Amino acid sequence: MSRVTILTGEVVGARLAGPAIRALAMADALAPDHEVTVLAASVDGSATGRYALGALSDPACTDAARSDVIVVQGDLLDRYPVLARSSACVVADLYDPYHLEALEQSAHLAPDRRRATIAASVGAIGTLLARGDVFLCAGGHQRDLWIGALAAAGRVNEFTYAASPDLSALLLDVPFGIATEPPEAAGPPLLRGVEPGVGAEDLVLWWGGGIHPWFDPTTVIAATARLAGEGLPVRLVLAGARHPNPDVGESPAVRAAREHVRRAGADEVVRFLDWVPFSTRGAYLLEADVMVSAHRAHVETRYAYRTRLLDGLWAGRPTVATAGDVLMDSIAAAGAGVAVDPGDVDGFADAVRTYLDRAVRTRAGAAALGLGPAHRWDAVLAPLVAYCRRPRPAPDAGVDLAPAAPPGATRRVAGGLARRLGLR
Repeated sequence: MSRVTILTGEVVGARLAGPAIRALAMADALAPDHEVTVLAASVDGSATGRYALGALSDPACTDAARSDVIVVQGDLLDRYPVLARSSACVVADLYDPYHLEALEQSAHLAPDRRRATIAASVGAIGTLLARGDVFLCAGGHQRDLWIGALAAAGRVNEFTYAASPDLSALLLDVPFGIATEPPEAAGPPLLRGVEPGVGAEDLVLWWGGGIHPWFDPTTVIAATARLAGEGLPVRLVLAGARHPNPDVGESPAVRAAREHVRRAGADEVVRFLDWVPFSTRGAYLLEADVMVSAHRAHVETRYAYRTRLLDGLWAGRPTVATAGDVLMDSIAAAGAGVAVDPGDVDGFADAVRTYLDRAVRTRAGAAALGLGPAHRWDAVLAPLVAYCRRPRPAPDAGVDLAPAAPPGATRRVAGGLARRLGLR
């Protein structure tokens, strides 16, 4: 049995954002075999699983540094350097390439503050790349992103290559997951006949999660308004207007979406909800008919793992979303949804229109359920569970990777070797 500490910069409480959901899922998976603690930005309530739960602080992280394994997200190694200095095996969780998100999140800031924000996120990623003993990514395109980053950081070297030429021992595919148990109804309706304008027979479109700057709610709002203008019973619910982290709250992107609804005259067909409680999210999904998401063309898109798209696989609902990320492309290929080009209001409206047919929705929902088992937490976390059973430092841990010769001489030697080997 190892002592494992999982750290997240998000809030743990009744309402959970993705990184916190992921941290708690990891804790549940590891607790049967290990002594597990989750440290979060703040904690509202007590642990519901077989693990301890506490708030991030200097004393808590000093204690966490004595763990056998530390699983860490975001910038926490920079905020709590004692963790980086620890002799623990560090699992660097890179499933969220937030340094790419920062390009959009900081767009409204003054130039100096924006530059500092982006530099801080890139620096935090650099700290993770330098210190991690093993790395987690979401697979797909993202695996290539992080192999490139690891190579640039000097972590793809003769030691890590010898351990696994395909780098499978250094970089583990551990995407986001869904619960094993299916969602359950909460009892009385939460949406239909409760939220103004959402009726029992309406086609309810569900936008789960936050409205962040790289997303494009305006396309979904415009498509919904167009269909409603045709007299079709389509309603849109945006379910993450207020982030559970008080440092985020209601973002400029949410305010912009509200303004777009007002300008479109769509107040009667679009509803904004605060972040729904984690315990009742399944009940909300079961009242919805179609999962929706949209984003603009952005470098973040190619390397993102759209965790909100998993809702349809869990609840057996079709999805209409922007194409371009690995998960949505696989959903569309399986007949569990429709992928639409960025900004294509006509295409989005046409895709939603097809799901007014209950039989079409049923077939797509069954396809979505068929994809579910491969995305359950017990399946996707298996590589992490296996690593924690036998944690080990990276093959290049403690090795001085600096070149022995001055950089100029090193380049000349490398160039001469390449010529002799016929590589140039």
